[in-house]
Amino acid sequence: MDEIKSLFSTEKLSESDRCLHTPNDFEKQNLLYIQEVGRLESIQPHRCIREKLESFLLLIVMEGEGVIKVSETEYHVQKGNIAFIDCMEHYEHISDEERAWKLAWIHFNGGCARKYYELFMKYNKNNNIFYVDCVEKWYGIVLNILQNQKEKNIFVEFKNAEALMHILNMTLDTVVDVDALANNIEKQVLKNVREYINKYYVEQNIIELLEQTFAQNIDLLDIKFTQTYGISIRDYIINRRYNAAKELMRFSIKSIEDIAVDSGICDLSEMQNMFLMNEGMTAEEYRCKWAGWVRSV
Repeated sequence: MDEIKSLFSTEKLSESDRCLHTPNDFEKQNLLYIQEVGRLESIQPHRCIREKLESFLLLIVMEGEGVIKVSETEYHVQKGNIAFIDCMEHYEHISDEERAWKLAWIHFNGGCARKYYELFMKYNKNNNIFYVDCVEKWYGIVLNILQNQKEKNIFVEFKNAEALMHILNMTLDTVVDVDALANNIEKQVLKNVREYINKYYVEQNIIELLEQTFAQNIDLLDIKFTQTYGISIRDYIINRRYNAAKELMRFSIKSIEDIAVDSGICDLSEMQNMFLMNEGMTAEEYRCKWAGWVRSV
């Protein structure tokens, strides 16, 4: 482990307490790992510019204000704002002249770091900045990692990997709109229900199959389905079977009795009633009017 710890003043611009770390092969191949962790208090505004670093950065604004620029996007930030940055991109930051900031940060990489970043950008609408109410909670994790780096034992890498995973989970938990996500998941479930009916509408026990497949009470599922599609599950099944019967009447030479079975309606009298109610004619009359093969005979 390669560590550097310093409390210094850079041309009276800032004071910082930081720790650098060079990961070993095991960390690189198996863990999220720290590259640098620290905290800084700006004395005078100064611009920090970096790019093309194989690293990800969580930059936490503890006090004051400033500007963070990532690629071509400029963000004005203040206490409670946190930046999540892919350091391969050009980025820079500068403290406000009147309200100098205090920062805490973690440079890290490895494992699933990029996947976390991609998920963050997806759910944060490609915005590198997010806001938290209790910034001290995040700062505490940085201090914990900073303290871990002072130790020289085999467990430090595992402690820091766990701390990194925790803070990244907190990041996603902050930016993901749980209600919207749940709503999207529910819509997908209902879409799957509709597709399931379209595939298995012939099955006579389809209601029971729906309950088993989607592990939901059919009445509750029906309420959501009706709200989304404007038709109940049972009516949708009936409609799908009736349309199947119409297709078979027009495009097959099967007997009416066989069509009743193959469409899932099963009862011939019930099928005849459907045609009378919806078409104003019997199934046979519908076939004569719509089936081209009947007219060509």
